[in-house]
Amino acid sequence: MINSKRLTRRGLLAIGVAGAGSLLLAGCGTVAAPQPAAEQMEEKAEPAQEAAPGYTPVTVENCGFTITYDRPPQRAITLSQEATELMLALGLQDSMVGTSYLRDWVHPDFQAAFDQIPVLAEKYPSHEVILGTETDFVYAAFVSAWEREDVAGPRDALLELGIASYQSAANCKDGKVTVEDVFEDFLKVGQIFGVTERAEAYVEEQRARLADIRAKVGSRDPKVSVFIYDGGTDSPYAAVGTGMGNALVEEAGGINIFADVEGLYATVNWETVVERDPDVIVLFDMPGWSTAAEKIEYLEKTEALHSIKAVQNKRYVEVRFTVANPGIYTIDTIELLVNAFYPE
Repeated sequence: MINSKRLTRRGLLAIGVAGAGSLLLAGCGTVAAPQPAAEQMEEKAEPAQEAAPGYTPVTVENCGFTITYDRPPQRAITLSQEATELMLALGLQDSMVGTSYLRDWVHPDFQAAFDQIPVLAEKYPSHEVILGTETDFVYAAFVSAWEREDVAGPRDALLELGIASYQSAANCKDGKVTVEDVFEDFLKVGQIFGVTERAEAYVEEQRARLADIRAKVGSRDPKVSVFIYDGGTDSPYAAVGTGMGNALVEEAGGINIFADVEGLYATVNWETVVERDPDVIVLFDMPGWSTAAEKIEYLEKTEALHSIKAVQNKRYVEVRFTVANPGIYTIDTIELLVNAFYPE
């Protein structure tokens, strides 16, 4: 059995911190740099300021929002581990005033930088806590941060307060997610914070590793069939045809047995899993909800599933849910899967 805890970060860049400067942004019109919550209620937006010296203004489209930045954000907060680690990979810790929703542990390369940043909450911080940071930039991996009024709230409402926002591109995409969506996040966040060269260098190195992987697995025939088991017992929840889980398996030279099902995730049934008979089962490990060990126990104690080749041969691959999401671990996770699918 392969375990994603063995992942290493090969090729992470040693990069410095972003330049200082305040933010001015324009989405639906130009708004002022953010103020403390009380002042926001009393004052109207100020006129636009000139661009920060040495910063190239950039207009960024992200998940249906278009925002123009005249200055890099100074007081960013992150609402997911994926967002936090991407920011740290680009050396932006000095531009951060808060993090949250650390699902497991920060990569050791970034622990010292992470320790400098206030942790706002174990999971999502409240709306009041977010505004209390006087943030000028909120970065979340998942749409739930904007859907909940008690968390960040709608992105357009934040924009009216002078607060820019960004969401992981892969988690708002219409259509099939690819690794390029991960690279898009690095490049756009790099533009926003004025560290384009760092982001481009990081993506170039990651693309080179991906090219090596594709050269290794591209000619494989036959390819292994894979069930990506997220959770559930009576009716399993699976990563299906258009999400990041499917992209990881495909890049690793596997075939997702539920690639024909549209969506990021879906509830499926065990009868179909048995019928499609996967060679390998990828198990997302989510302590506190559905661990890989719990899923293996269920597979092996349920007689109706014993005919599945992956169960018979104990071909399980444990993958931390964090590293299965778009972010700094994407290429590492693909390499992990390649080694599990084709161990020779």
